[in-house]
Amino acid sequence: MPKMELILVRHGETDWNRERFFRGREDIPLNATGIAMADLTAEALKDRVFEAIYSSPLKRSMVTATRIAMPHQIEVREKWGFIDVDYGAWTGLQEDVVKERWGRDYRRWQENPANMRFLHGESMKKAWKRVNTALREVLFTHGTGSVVIVTHRIPIKMMTAYMLGDRPADMVKIRHDPCAISIFEVDDRKPRPVKLNDSSHLTNLGLAQAPDF
Repeated sequence: MPKMELILVRHGETDWNRERFFRGREDIPLNATGIAMADLTAEALKDRVFEAIYSSPLKRSMVTATRIAMPHQIEVREKWGFIDVDYGAWTGLQEDVVKERWGRDYRRWQENPANMRFLHGESMKKAWKRVNTALREVLFTHGTGSVVIVTHRIPIKMMTAYMLGDRPADMVKIRHDPCAISIFEVDDRKPRPVKLNDSSHLTNLGLAQAPDF
């Protein structure tokens, strides 16, 4: 039986990524570098035949997904389950401000993110269930072919940990950079990693590796 190829892509860079603002549900657009990243990712994936491409509803993700979809003449399927984590009171604040105001919570976020619940925001346990329920729906819907999911840093960490058989606490070990590609081969809904956090297609942009943020 043919296997399914699941491709995970994080959206391209925004100014809030570069300036280390917590983004969450704020609908921040891609910047010029983010657009270039999306186009290079589209080029890297153009020779595949896509069964489907899914995206978080936020425009930084939708624009990335739409540019990846262009060579394939396929419509992006918006899926709310892949939306970013709701950072609540942290949303729109720079990392240094959050460290100063909520030092203890920030340390918990760095060391044990799986147990975080953001003030006026989402708990990571709820986000894990939301994201991976959406992932299972995609896996159930598509048994074969190449399927792309374009989403955000934390949802991709959650999906990667889930498919590697790791616990939510193991998210802290996982990195996924803007417009990097991770690929899993899924046989009878059992995933096997083929590549993780591959950004080799972005080399021509000459970007230094940014912090994991």
